Amino acid sequence: MSWVVMEAGLEPDKEELIEALEGALNSLESRTRINTSKIGRNDRNSFNDVLQAWFNRSTPETYGELFELVIRETIKLLKEDKIDPSASLSTIKTDKNGTYLGVVYKEKQAILPAILKQPEYYEYQSSFLKPTTARKAQIRMDPLWFSFMALGFFTSFAGFISGKYYLITKPGIEGFWPYEVEDIIEHGILPLTSAGASGRISLTTEELYEMKLAMKLAEEEKNIIDEVYPVTLHVISLEGQSYTELKTIQLNLIELNNYITEYVKKIRASKVGSMSLLVELKEGGATVKKYPLWALVDIAEKEVWKGVKGDEEMLAYIFVKDLYRAINSGKKDIIQDSIFRLFRQGRALLEGSSRGSGEFRKVMRTFMWEEHLGVLL
Repeated sequence: MSWVVMEAGLEPDKEELIEALEGALNSLESRTRINTSKIGRNDRNSFNDVLQAWFNRSTPETYGELFELVIRETIKLLKEDKIDPSASLSTIKTDKNGTYLGVVYKEKQAILPAILKQPEYYEYQSSFLKPTTARKAQIRMDPLWFSFMALGFFTSFAGFISGKYYLITKPGIEGFWPYEVEDIIEHGILPLTSAGASGRISLTTEELYEMKLAMKLAEEEKNIIDEVYPVTLHVISLEGQSYTELKTIQLNLIELNNYITEYVKKIRASKVGSMSLLVELKEGGATVKKYPLWALVDIAEKEVWKGVKGDEEMLAYIFVKDLYRAINSGKKDIIQDSIFRLFRQGRALLEGSSRGSGEFRKVMRTFMWEEHLGVLL
């Protein structure tokens, strides 16, 4: 609904509503091409009859295709005066069987798809002294409300990676004025989710996810306005037969964005003689060049995936986590202390008997150049 507020204000007429939906879909079109999971059997069975009745269309293969289909076909219904937006948007009901959004169209309402329904809900919502006997969690919608849900999915979609959905939302966005909503969507949510999806950034730890997200934003020279934060990251996965929210994390990248954006600018402007401050590594048989901090974060992520064996330590992850905390403090002296500590530990790694992979040692040799120290500071 934020897209409509951005384009047409708080009281849109039918034509403005159509333009807003079309404009939103055009803006989000690249996201409709991102891979999503196949529609589950239960959802497929429930949508077959509804889509045939509403649009004379069959259920597509994936959730992304389903959401795009619903938006495009609903726009056609609005243009052909087959659905009354005023009646739809002013009709909201609840009873013991759930919530109903909009009108009954062609004698059908669609059930909210499993990946959008609050994943922690069971069959019944909970209420005080009635843990499993409150109102049903079921949500039913008409085509227009379904379109809003679909636009919300594409707006918040930060990737489908290793069987997990990543969604980034702004809590309380409905409380902002239209011009503020536009800033939050266009200069906040969309760049964040685009960076997450294009970088295929998955969650190992919160520190690494935020570092990699901030790095991708810096690479793409995207500036996020401070007012966007905090945002919420939702990680959703199909566990058994049910979509489950595995993690819900509050993200605030203000300090990381500022620091890493300056880091990228200074690295691009710095050289050691004729050499750039980049580290060369082998990936899949090819030689790639990376910013030293990027390479260190990648190694830290590998350590987390691999885990610790015997007396090994996750040294790269310890280094990154320490620096992450220092940057987020926003205090120069804490950042300086962290960097000097990292360099002392790095020297011990290179000159002592600490165990570290050849790749880690190579990265640290470049990382600890005096010129790179200057960039970090």
